[in-house]
Amino acid sequence: MSIFYFGYYTANGNPNNFFEFPGCNNKMNYIVRCIKKNNISISVMCLGESKDGVSHSNKKLKIDSLEDNFFIGTTKYRFFSKLYLYFQIINLLLFKVKKNDTVIFYHSYYLLFLFKSIKAFKRFNLIIEVEESYKAAWGKSDSEINNEIKNLKGADAYIYVNDLLPNFIENTKPYVVCYGDYQVKDTISTTRISSEKKRIVYAGLIAEEYDSDIYLAIKAMKYLDNSYHLSILGYGSDSALKKLKQYIVENDLSSKVIYEGFLKGGDYINFLNNCDFAINPRVLSDNLSDYTFPSKVLAYLSVGLPVVSTPIRCIEESKVSDLISFSEGTDPLSFSNAIKKINLNTNPVFKIESLDKAFIIDLKRLLENVTG
Repeated sequence: MSIFYFGYYTANGNPNNFFEFPGCNNKMNYIVRCIKKNNISISVMCLGESKDGVSHSNKKLKIDSLEDNFFIGTTKYRFFSKLYLYFQIINLLLFKVKKNDTVIFYHSYYLLFLFKSIKAFKRFNLIIEVEESYKAAWGKSDSEINNEIKNLKGADAYIYVNDLLPNFIENTKPYVVCYGDYQVKDTISTTRISSEKKRIVYAGLIAEEYDSDIYLAIKAMKYLDNSYHLSILGYGSDSALKKLKQYIVENDLSSKVIYEGFLKGGDYINFLNNCDFAINPRVLSDNLSDYTFPSKVLAYLSVGLPVVSTPIRCIEESKVSDLISFSEGTDPLSFSNAIKKINLNTNPVFKIESLDKAFIIDLKRLLENVTG
Protein backbone atom coordinates (compact mmCIF):
# COMPACT_ATOMS: atom_id res chain seq x y z
CA MET A 1 0.00 0.00 0.00
CA SER A 2 1.26 3.46 -0.92
CA ILE A 3 0.68 6.94 0.51
CA PHE A 4 0.01 9.87 -1.81
CA TYR A 5 -0.13 13.49 -0.64
CA PHE A 6 -1.95 15.92 -2.97
CA GLY A 7 -1.48 19.68 -2.65
CA TYR A 8 -0.03 22.87 -4.10
CA TYR A 9 3.52 21.95 -3.12
CA THR A 10 6.75 23.48 -4.42
CA ALA A 11 8.99 23.33 -1.34
CA ASN A 12 11.61 21.14 -3.06
CA GLY A 13 11.55 22.90 -6.41
CA ASN A 14 9.24 24.39 -8.97
CA PRO A 15 10.22 22.97 -12.37
CA ASN A 16 6.85 23.79 -13.96
CA ASN A 17 6.79 27.36 -12.64
CA PHE A 18 3.58 26.98 -10.61
CA PHE A 19 2.00 29.79 -8.68
CA GLU A 20 3.40 29.33 -5.17
CA PHE A 21 1.61 29.26 -1.82
CA PRO A 22 4.05 29.73 1.09
CA GLY A 23 1.63 28.64 3.81
CA CYS A 24 0.76 25.44 1.97
CA ASN A 25 4.43 24.69 1.32
CA ASN A 26 5.40 25.13 4.97
CA LYS A 27 2.63 22.94 6.36
CA MET A 28 2.95 20.17 3.78
CA ASN A 29 6.72 20.16 4.15
CA TYR A 30 6.37 19.67 7.91
CA ILE A 31 3.86 16.83 7.57
CA VAL A 32 6.05 15.10 4.98
CA ARG A 33 8.96 15.40 7.40
CA CYS A 34 6.90 13.80 10.19
CA ILE A 35 5.82 10.94 7.95
CA LYS A 36 9.43 10.25 7.02
CA LYS A 37 10.46 10.44 10.68
CA ASN A 38 8.33 7.30 11.05
CA ASN A 39 10.29 5.67 8.21
CA ILE A 40 7.24 5.72 5.92
CA SER A 41 7.54 6.36 2.19
CA ILE A 42 5.42 9.05 0.56
CA SER A 43 4.74 10.35 -2.94
CA VAL A 44 3.81 14.04 -3.08
CA MET A 45 1.55 14.94 -5.98
CA CYS A 46 2.46 18.57 -6.65
CA LEU A 47 -0.49 20.44 -8.11
CA GLY A 48 -0.50 23.83 -9.78
CA GLU A 49 -1.05 26.06 -12.76
CA SER A 50 1.83 27.66 -14.62
CA LYS A 51 2.33 31.38 -14.14
CA ASP A 52 4.41 31.81 -17.29
CA GLY A 53 1.76 30.74 -19.82
CA VAL A 54 3.93 27.90 -21.11
CA SER A 55 3.05 24.24 -21.49
CA HIS A 56 5.07 21.97 -19.20
CA SER A 57 5.23 18.18 -19.14
CA ASN A 58 4.94 16.02 -16.02
CA LYS A 59 8.13 15.83 -13.99
CA LYS A 60 9.30 13.63 -11.15
CA LEU A 61 11.94 14.44 -8.56
CA LYS A 62 13.48 11.84 -6.27
CA ILE A 63 14.05 13.71 -3.01
CA ASP A 64 15.46 10.84 -0.94
CA SER A 65 14.86 7.16 -0.25
CA LEU A 66 11.46 7.88 1.30
CA GLU A 67 10.09 10.76 -0.77
CA ASP A 68 9.45 11.60 -4.39
CA ASN A 69 7.66 14.61 -5.86
CA PHE A 70 5.51 14.37 -8.99
CA PHE A 71 4.73 17.68 -10.71
CA ILE A 72 1.68 17.66 -12.96
CA GLY A 73 1.90 19.16 -16.42
CA THR A 74 0.50 22.55 -17.41
CA THR A 75 -1.01 24.05 -20.54
CA LYS A 76 -0.22 27.39 -22.15
CA TYR A 77 -3.91 28.01 -22.76
CA ARG A 78 -5.10 30.00 -19.74
CA PHE A 79 -8.75 29.31 -20.43
CA PHE A 80 -8.20 25.54 -20.15
CA SER A 81 -5.67 25.67 -17.31
CA LYS A 82 -8.12 24.76 -14.54
CA LEU A 83 -9.77 22.04 -16.62
CA TYR A 84 -6.36 20.57 -17.41
CA LEU A 85 -5.58 20.53 -13.68
CA TYR A 86 -8.83 18.65 -13.00
CA PHE A 87 -8.11 16.16 -15.78
CA GLN A 88 -4.69 15.29 -14.39
CA ILE A 89 -5.97 14.85 -10.85
CA ILE A 90 -8.67 12.49 -12.17
CA ASN A 91 -6.06 10.59 -14.14
CA LEU A 92 -3.80 10.19 -11.10
CA LEU A 93 -6.63 9.06 -8.83
CA LEU A 94 -7.95 6.58 -11.38
CA PHE A 95 -4.74 5.05 -12.67
CA LYS A 96 -1.91 5.75 -10.22
CA VAL A 97 -3.68 5.40 -6.88
CA LYS A 98 -4.73 1.81 -6.17
CA LYS A 99 -7.51 0.42 -4.03
CA ASN A 100 -6.52 0.50 -0.34
CA ASP A 101 -3.80 3.10 -0.99
CA THR A 102 -3.96 6.17 1.25
CA VAL A 103 -4.52 9.67 -0.15
CA ILE A 104 -3.87 12.73 1.98
CA PHE A 105 -5.62 15.71 0.43
CA TYR A 106 -4.68 19.25 1.45
CA HIS A 107 -8.16 20.73 1.33
CA SER A 108 -8.74 23.02 -1.64
CA TYR A 109 -12.31 24.22 -2.03
CA TYR A 110 -12.57 23.70 -5.78
CA LEU A 111 -10.93 20.25 -5.79
CA LEU A 112 -12.74 18.52 -2.93
CA PHE A 113 -15.52 17.11 -5.12
CA LEU A 114 -13.00 15.25 -7.31
CA PHE A 115 -11.45 13.36 -4.40
CA LYS A 116 -14.75 12.47 -2.77
CA SER A 117 -16.39 11.43 -6.03
CA ILE A 118 -13.58 9.15 -7.15
CA LYS A 119 -13.14 7.69 -3.68
CA ALA A 120 -16.77 6.55 -3.79
CA PHE A 121 -15.98 3.84 -6.35
CA LYS A 122 -12.15 3.58 -6.27
CA ARG A 123 -12.22 2.97 -2.50
CA PHE A 124 -8.83 4.36 -1.54
CA ASN A 125 -8.36 5.63 2.00
CA LEU A 126 -8.96 9.39 2.13
CA ILE A 127 -7.45 11.69 4.76
CA ILE A 128 -8.54 15.31 4.40
CA GLU A 129 -6.20 17.94 5.79
CA VAL A 130 -8.40 20.86 6.81
CA GLU A 131 -6.40 24.06 7.17
CA GLU A 132 -9.36 26.42 7.01
CA SER A 133 -12.89 26.92 5.82
CA TYR A 134 -12.54 28.94 2.65
CA LYS A 135 -16.05 30.32 2.98
CA ALA A 136 -15.24 31.54 6.50
CA ALA A 137 -11.96 33.07 5.32
CA TRP A 138 -13.87 34.86 2.55
CA GLY A 139 -16.39 36.18 5.09
CA LYS A 140 -19.36 34.36 3.57
CA SER A 141 -22.70 33.63 5.22
CA ASP A 142 -23.26 30.95 7.87
CA SER A 143 -25.23 28.84 5.39
CA GLU A 144 -22.35 28.84 2.90
CA ILE A 145 -19.86 27.96 5.64
CA ASN A 146 -22.10 25.14 6.87
CA ASN A 147 -22.44 23.80 3.35
CA GLU A 148 -18.66 23.65 2.97
CA ILE A 149 -18.34 21.92 6.35
CA LYS A 150 -21.01 19.40 5.29
CA ASN A 151 -19.04 18.60 2.13
CA LEU A 152 -15.92 17.90 4.20
CA LYS A 153 -17.63 15.04 6.00
CA GLY A 154 -17.19 11.47 4.84
CA ALA A 155 -13.42 11.04 4.81
CA ASP A 156 -11.72 8.10 6.54
CA ALA A 157 -9.62 10.40 8.75
CA TYR A 158 -8.62 14.00 9.20
CA ILE A 159 -5.71 16.30 9.94
CA TYR A 160 -7.22 19.39 11.58
CA VAL A 161 -5.55 22.76 12.05
CA ASN A 162 -7.16 23.50 15.42
CA ASP A 163 -8.98 21.83 18.31
CA LEU A 164 -12.38 23.28 17.40
CA LEU A 165 -12.77 21.79 13.91
CA PRO A 166 -13.42 18.16 14.96
CA ASN A 167 -16.66 19.27 16.61
CA PHE A 168 -17.74 21.07 13.44
CA ILE A 169 -16.79 18.37 10.93
CA GLU A 170 -16.10 14.85 12.27
CA ASN A 171 -15.01 13.81 15.76
CA THR A 172 -15.96 10.14 15.46
CA LYS A 173 -13.41 9.40 12.73
CA PRO A 174 -9.67 9.14 13.49
CA TYR A 175 -8.00 12.54 13.51
CA VAL A 176 -4.95 14.48 14.63
CA VAL A 177 -4.54 18.19 15.26
CA CYS A 178 -1.56 20.15 13.98
CA TYR A 179 -1.45 23.95 14.34
CA GLY A 180 1.56 24.36 12.06
CA ASP A 181 5.24 23.59 11.78
CA TYR A 182 6.43 22.45 15.23
CA GLN A 183 10.01 22.03 14.13
CA VAL A 184 12.19 24.17 16.39
CA LYS A 185 14.73 26.06 14.34
CA ASP A 186 18.40 25.32 14.94
CA THR A 187 19.50 28.96 14.97
CA ILE A 188 17.68 30.55 17.89
CA SER A 189 18.97 33.86 19.21
CA THR A 190 19.77 34.06 22.90
CA THR A 191 20.22 37.86 22.96
CA ARG A 192 16.80 39.46 22.87
CA ILE A 193 15.10 42.57 24.24
CA SER A 194 17.18 45.67 23.81
CA SER A 195 16.58 48.36 26.41
CA GLU A 196 16.94 50.99 23.70
CA LYS A 197 14.63 49.60 21.04
CA LYS A 198 11.93 46.93 21.19
CA ARG A 199 11.92 45.17 17.84
CA ILE A 200 8.48 43.86 16.85
CA VAL A 201 7.77 41.72 13.80
CA TYR A 202 4.57 41.08 11.84
CA ALA A 203 4.63 38.45 9.09
CA GLY A 204 1.78 37.61 6.76
CA LEU A 205 -0.59 38.79 4.09
CA ILE A 206 -0.67 42.47 3.18
CA ALA A 207 -4.32 43.19 2.38
CA GLU A 208 -5.66 46.38 0.84
CA GLU A 209 -8.51 46.92 3.29
CA TYR A 210 -7.91 49.38 6.13
CA ASP A 211 -9.82 47.07 8.50
CA SER A 212 -7.45 44.14 7.88
CA ASP A 213 -4.87 42.56 10.20
CA ILE A 214 -1.87 44.53 8.98
CA TYR A 215 -3.57 47.89 9.50
CA LEU A 216 -4.58 46.92 13.03
CA ALA A 217 -0.87 46.38 13.70
CA ILE A 218 0.13 49.71 12.19
CA LYS A 219 -2.64 51.67 13.92
CA ALA A 220 -1.54 50.19 17.26
CA MET A 221 1.91 51.70 16.70
CA LYS A 222 0.36 55.17 16.99
CA TYR A 223 -0.15 54.50 20.71
CA LEU A 224 3.43 53.32 21.31
CA ASP A 225 6.46 55.51 21.91
CA ASN A 226 9.52 55.60 19.69
CA SER A 227 11.25 52.82 21.59
CA TYR A 228 9.03 50.38 19.66
CA HIS A 229 9.90 49.51 16.07
CA LEU A 230 7.68 47.37 13.82
CA SER A 231 9.09 45.40 10.90
CA ILE A 232 6.57 44.08 8.39
CA LEU A 233 7.37 40.91 6.44
CA GLY A 234 4.72 39.88 3.97
CA TYR A 235 3.31 39.48 0.54
CA GLY A 236 0.47 41.13 -1.32
CA SER A 237 -0.52 42.71 -4.60
CA ASP A 238 1.47 45.65 -5.98
CA SER A 239 -1.43 47.98 -5.21
CA ALA A 240 -1.69 46.67 -1.63
CA LEU A 241 2.03 47.22 -1.02
CA LYS A 242 1.88 50.71 -2.53
CA LYS A 243 -1.10 51.56 -0.33
CA LEU A 244 0.69 50.23 2.75
CA LYS A 245 3.81 52.33 2.19
CA GLN A 246 1.72 55.40 1.48
CA TYR A 247 -0.29 54.92 4.69
CA ILE A 248 2.89 54.67 6.76
CA VAL A 249 4.21 57.95 5.33
CA GLU A 250 0.91 59.83 5.56
CA ASN A 251 0.54 58.90 9.24
CA ASP A 252 4.10 59.95 10.15
CA LEU A 253 5.08 56.43 11.15
CA SER A 254 8.15 56.03 8.94
CA SER A 255 10.48 56.28 11.94
CA LYS A 256 9.01 53.21 13.63
CA VAL A 257 7.23 51.15 10.95
CA ILE A 258 8.99 49.71 7.90
CA TYR A 259 8.07 47.18 5.23
CA GLU A 260 11.02 44.79 4.92
CA GLY A 261 9.73 42.75 1.97
CA PHE A 262 8.83 39.08 1.65
CA LEU A 263 11.36 36.66 3.10
CA LYS A 264 11.36 32.88 3.23
CA GLY A 265 13.54 30.00 4.32
CA GLY A 266 16.75 30.85 6.14
CA ASP A 267 16.40 34.58 5.47
CA TYR A 268 13.02 34.58 7.20
CA ILE A 269 14.29 32.66 10.24
CA ASN A 270 17.37 34.85 10.54
CA PHE A 271 15.23 37.97 10.50
CA LEU A 272 12.94 36.63 13.22
CA ASN A 273 16.01 35.89 15.32
CA ASN A 274 16.86 39.59 15.29
CA CYS A 275 13.48 40.59 16.72
CA ASP A 276 12.37 40.79 20.35
CA PHE A 277 8.76 39.67 20.01
CA ALA A 278 6.06 39.11 17.42
CA ILE A 279 2.44 40.09 16.94
CA ASN A 280 -0.63 38.32 15.64
CA PRO A 281 -3.40 40.90 15.09
CA ARG A 282 -6.59 39.32 13.75
CA VAL A 283 -9.79 41.17 12.94
CA LEU A 284 -11.88 38.10 12.08
CA SER A 285 -14.64 37.40 14.57
CA ASP A 286 -14.65 34.04 16.39
CA ASN A 287 -17.44 32.64 14.23
CA LEU A 288 -15.08 33.00 11.26
CA SER A 289 -11.67 32.40 12.85
CA ASP A 290 -12.91 29.20 14.54
CA TYR A 291 -12.17 27.49 11.22
CA THR A 292 -8.48 28.30 10.99
CA PHE A 293 -5.26 28.79 12.95
CA PRO A 294 -2.74 31.56 12.14
CA SER A 295 0.36 29.70 10.99
CA LYS A 296 2.57 32.67 11.77
CA VAL A 297 2.08 32.00 15.49
CA LEU A 298 3.91 28.68 15.19
CA ALA A 299 6.64 30.30 13.10
CA TYR A 300 7.19 32.84 15.86
CA LEU A 301 7.12 30.34 18.72
CA SER A 302 9.45 27.88 16.98
CA VAL A 303 12.27 30.44 17.09
CA GLY A 304 11.55 31.32 20.70
CA LEU A 305 9.73 34.62 20.14
CA PRO A 306 7.11 35.77 22.65
CA VAL A 307 3.81 36.58 20.91
CA VAL A 308 1.05 39.15 21.41
CA SER A 309 -2.29 38.26 19.84
CA THR A 310 -5.82 39.54 19.73
CA PRO A 311 -8.22 37.20 21.59
CA ILE A 312 -9.03 34.42 19.15
CA ARG A 313 -10.85 31.30 20.32
CA CYS A 314 -8.86 28.92 18.11
CA ILE A 315 -5.69 30.04 19.92
CA GLU A 316 -7.23 30.49 23.35
CA GLU A 317 -8.46 26.87 23.28
CA SER A 318 -5.20 25.46 21.95
CA LYS A 319 -2.21 23.81 23.61
CA VAL A 320 -0.11 26.96 23.05
CA SER A 321 -2.49 29.43 24.70
CA ASP A 322 -0.28 29.70 27.78
CA LEU A 323 2.56 30.93 25.55
CA ILE A 324 0.57 33.88 24.16
CA SER A 325 -0.12 37.34 25.61
CA PHE A 326 -3.68 38.29 24.61
CA SER A 327 -5.15 41.76 24.24
CA GLU A 328 -8.54 42.47 25.78
CA GLY A 329 -10.07 43.57 22.47
CA THR A 330 -9.38 43.86 18.76
CA ASP A 331 -9.06 47.67 18.57
CA PRO A 332 -5.65 49.38 18.13
CA LEU A 333 -5.57 50.90 21.63
CA SER A 334 -6.30 47.58 23.33
CA PHE A 335 -3.70 45.83 21.17
CA SER A 336 -1.07 48.47 21.96
CA ASN A 337 -1.74 48.03 25.69
CA ALA A 338 -1.14 44.29 25.37
CA ILE A 339 2.14 45.00 23.59
CA LYS A 340 3.24 47.17 26.52
CA LYS A 341 2.36 44.40 28.97
CA ILE A 342 3.80 41.47 27.01
CA ASN A 343 5.00 38.58 29.12
CA LEU A 344 8.64 38.07 28.24
CA ASN A 345 9.19 35.30 30.76
CA THR A 346 7.97 32.56 28.45
CA ASN A 347 10.09 29.85 26.90
CA PRO A 348 7.99 28.51 24.02
CA VAL A 349 10.70 26.26 22.61
CA PHE A 350 10.21 23.41 25.09
CA LYS A 351 6.44 23.30 24.52
CA ILE A 352 6.88 23.34 20.72
CA GLU A 353 9.43 20.52 20.91
CA SER A 354 6.99 18.41 22.91
CA LEU A 355 4.21 19.08 20.38
CA ASP A 356 6.55 18.02 17.59
CA LYS A 357 7.39 14.70 19.24
CA ALA A 358 3.74 14.01 20.05
CA PHE A 359 2.55 14.80 16.52
CA ILE A 360 5.06 12.43 14.92
CA ILE A 361 3.68 9.62 17.07
CA ASP A 362 0.04 10.62 16.57
CA LEU A 363 0.45 10.85 12.80
CA LYS A 364 1.91 7.34 12.66
CA ARG A 365 -1.08 6.01 14.63
CA LEU A 366 -3.48 7.82 12.32
CA LEU A 367 -1.94 6.25 9.22
CA GLU A 368 -1.99 2.82 10.86
CA ASN A 369 -5.67 3.24 11.78
CA VAL A 370 -6.58 4.16 8.24
CA THR A 371 -4.61 1.42 6.52
CA GLY A 372 -5.64 -1.21 9.05
